[in-house]
Amino acid sequence: MSLLDNAITSLHLGLEDYSSGKEARLLSAVRNLHAGILLLYKEKLRQLSPPGSNEVLVKAKSKFQKTPAGGVESVGDGKKTADVAQIRERFKSLGVNTHWDRFEKVSALRNEVEHYFTTANPGAIEAMISDTFLIIRDFIHDELGRDPKALLGDEAWAKLLSVSDVVEKERDLCQKALEAIDWESEALADAVLNLTCTECGSPLLYPLSKTKSTDLRCRSCDEEEDYEHYAQRALSEHLAGENHHSIQDGGEPVLITCPYCHSEAYVVEENRCVVCGESCATTCSVCSNSIPTWELSEDDRCGYCIHMARKDD
Repeated sequence: MSLLDNAITSLHLGLEDYSSGKEARLLSAVRNLHAGILLLYKEKLRQLSPPGSNEVLVKAKSKFQKTPAGGVESVGDGKKTADVAQIRERFKSLGVNTHWDRFEKVSALRNEVEHYFTTANPGAIEAMISDTFLIIRDFIHDELGRDPKALLGDEAWAKLLSVSDVVEKERDLCQKALEAIDWESEALADAVLNLTCTECGSPLLYPLSKTKSTDLRCRSCDEEEDYEHYAQRALSEHLAGENHHSIQDGGEPVLITCPYCHSEAYVVEENRCVVCGESCATTCSVCSNSIPTWELSEDDRCGYCIHMARKDD
């Protein structure tokens, strides 16, 4: 079977698993839908690979060899195919577009199902199918140059369309309600829009009031989460990458433990904790030097001045 045939088969199997109504097969639905999209991506790389290159763009490794004319060419090496990071890099270089934001959500649910959840909630799978539908529709049409409905078949297309329609309306409802709240923090306002339910993984989280400290309820499984808990979780997930790269590059963290309430919710750029609302002095009241991020505390002095004051005592 070709890569494209395998992709369509995986997507069909995923939809069949989802439609079975059996809880155990929901896990298989996640795996198959995720695999189907990756195979579509690899099919595009296969199409772009030069003739006689052993599908070099699809393979994880490549090697150089001489051509009969005496030149040098790059060819695919081994059986291992490109991983997600390699596909993303190659797409960027080659001008191939896809909904990476949607794909990241699909991948996140797949990873959560594999490593954290023992079962998958139908609501979370529905949200994944909705993301899958948008990725598939646009990629097949825009990048593979095919009619997605004809390629998938009427039954699979109708199933994807019906689920996506319902989820997108629900998602839009939740997003608008979250956007209407004054979170008093730009970081948190962005973070809550990407938050998913801790119980089932669904992104359909709805605020129970219009105030900043509102609880959230999942419209898929009805699980509720209080402000203090989800605010820390949202910021941690949203800023994890930025935090890691900043520290790795020798910079300061962007999210730290609040010196006042000890929540993991102190946004350095905003100089404020989103849980307790407290702010730290950033200029020392004694020497007037800037206080480094790792020295921020309830005290308005830098670490050196605090140390010298204690020596004098």
